[in-house]
Formats: sequence, C-alpha cells, structure tokens
Amino acid sequence: MYRRSLAVFFLDEPPAGFDTLRDFRRVAGSSVAAWSPALHEEYRRAHLQRDHLLELLQFEDEEPSVEWSSARPGSVVITDEEFAADIRRRLIEIAGRNPPLADDRYKHANYWLGAIEDAGVLVLHTRRGDVPTSEMRGLSLCFDELPVILLNGSDAIRGRLFSAMHEFVHLLLHAEGLCDMVTEQRSTAPDVALEARCNSIAAAVLMPAQVVRDSQLVRDVRAAGRRWDYDTLAEVAGPFGTSAEALLLRLVTLGLADQTVYDQRRAEFHAAYEEYERASHTRGGNYYRNAVRDLGKGYVRRVASAHERGVISSYTAAKFLDAKVSQVPKLAQAVGMKAGDTGGSR
Repeated sequence: MYRRSLAVFFLDEPPAGFDTLRDFRRVAGSSVAAWSPALHEEYRRAHLQRDHLLELLQFEDEEPSVEWSSARPGSVVITDEEFAADIRRRLIEIAGRNPPLADDRYKHANYWLGAIEDAGVLVLHTRRGDVPTSEMRGLSLCFDELPVILLNGSDAIRGRLFSAMHEFVHLLLHAEGLCDMVTEQRSTAPDVALEARCNSIAAAVLMPAQVVRDSQLVRDVRAAGRRWDYDTLAEVAGPFGTSAEALLLRLVTLGLADQTVYDQRRAEFHAAYEEYERASHTRGGNYYRNAVRDLGKGYVRRVASAHERGVISSYTAAKFLDAKVSQVPKLAQAVGMKAGDTGGSR
C-alpha cells in the first residue's frame, strides 16, 4: 500500500528521504504540505529516474548537457520580457527549427517539451489518474546537471505545456518547488509574487508580445471595444498551443485587457477550458504510448538506444524503464525506433 521496500519497516526509525520540496501552492487553491502517498511516490520516481539517467550517461562516458542553463539571466539586469525572449531564442536554437504555426496542441507540446529535453532537462509525467491536478500540476527539481520537470499526466495537454514552461523558468531562477499556477502579480507575498512572475515569463515565451499584438482578432476586439469571451480567446490562443486562460493572462500583462476581467472570469474560462480539453482527452489508450509519455520520450529513446547498441543489458534497460525485458523493444517502437536504430533523431 505504501509502495515501500519491505526492509523499510524493519529500520529503527523512519528513513531520511529527499530534502523537503518548497511548496508554492496557495492555501485557497489546495492543501499545503499535505502530500498524498501517490505524489510522494511520483516524487521519489523522479529522483530515481534521474539517477538512472546519470548512471546511463556514465556508461556512455558522456557528460549531461547543460545547454538549458544558457538561458539563465546573467549579471546584466534585463526585463522579464527580455528574459522570455532569450529563453525562446535559445530553445528554438536547440530545437533546430521554428515552432509550429498550426492550431495543433500536440505539435506545440511535443515541440517545446522536446526542446527542453534536448537542452538537458529530464521531463516526465505522473501516471494518469494517480495524482489529481488540485494537488499538483507541475514540480521542478533544480540541479546544476540534469534538473527535472515532473508534469501531471492527468492534466490537459495545453495545461501541461504551460506548466512545463513555468517549471523551466523556475529552474532558470534557481527556485525549485511544487507549484500552483498563481496570477496575483501585485501580491507582496514572496512565494505568490514568484509564482506570478514565472507564469508571466512562461506566457511571454510561448506568446511573443508583437505576435499577440499583430493578431487580427486582437485588433478587432480592441477596436470594437468588445468583451473578451472564451471562444475568441481560444481562437487566438490556438496557434500558440496555449489555453484561453493563458492568453488572457498574457493580454493583461501586455495592457490589452484589464486584470479585473481576468480576476472576474478566470473560473469561467478555466471551467470552459477543462470541459473542452477533457472531452478530447483520450482515456485509457495504448499502454506503451502512455508509458513513454510518463517516462519522457527523450529518456526512453536514450535508454532504448543504449540497449540497441549493447551499452546496457536487457535487464538494465528493463530496470531503467520500469518494465519487463520483453517490453523493452515495444517501448523502443513507441518512440519511433526500429531495429538497428541508434536513436539519433527525435
């Protein structure tokens, strides 16, 4: 029931676990410092999976990539908009191609999460249904080498993309934690202000200011003095891969919408977003695709490639992938690898 080794119960005292993670959740949003057993398990899994990847890199005689840290703000003082522009530019350089333009939320998520992985961050998901989004939408573990972003696998895909960028900003600011998507930028509480800042920067990375301002729909709404409604916001947000709520937050930051409008209608927009996304959110599905999502595509590809090249044994590959030996080839297939493929392309 506790998902612990039997030996733990024979110790003289409770084992010393990992350092306590800073909790940025608000009391109004969710219970603070009351972690469910499922969240504890996923937290331990994130650390364990990082250990496995570091071990694999040692087998490969390879150093972890630290490209992710190149987007950190230097000694020169810059605005958050400039900071976001630097993050976006670096991730696009790492991806080697421009972000998608189509209104396809999966293409956007695959692009940005893939770029973050390629930058040297381990990105994984909680197993769907195990941890409710009311308890956790994202958390980050800050290390100089191979930091970790854990997303809630039960969240809708647009929510996961925004959470991933939010957590990436946390890593760049050296502020790991378990997060709630706070938007109260005027708050004097340090944790709330930091959460709001990470949200604002994440929104700026995904939705560049000039592109938002140049949107014809944005211009039309502003010119007509119309009130922002969910459908219009969702239409503008689509090509960015974000939600209507995230776009409204961005409009507020850019002075194109009032904070009071966001405060009054956040619950309405969030409910509409949840209803739309959940209706199209596939439940169940293929075991191997779900496993790849939970473990992270980049991680599975690297382990499967090392196994294919004989760097690690079938037993070690199965241990790293939390799978049976017979399932390793099928997990490799699930990330697009074929027999003889070394996993060099995403």
